[in-house]
Amino acid sequence: MAKPSTAMPAICRSDILKICAYLDDAARLYEALPMQSMKSRAHMIKQLSRKLKAKISTEK
Repeated sequence: MAKPSTAMPAICRSDILKICAYLDDAARLYEALPMQSMKSRAHMIKQLSRKLKAKISTEK
């Protein structure tokens, strides 16, 4: 009996764009909260989203 493949499929550009959309939404939610720690978290999430978007724009 053959083992099922454990290899993950490649992540495509549309997957990364969807991830960025979720991250942007999360950043907006955290930014709306009054606590400074949540604003810091929103900033870090925005940076990650920007980094991913830059990566996919340079891979064309």
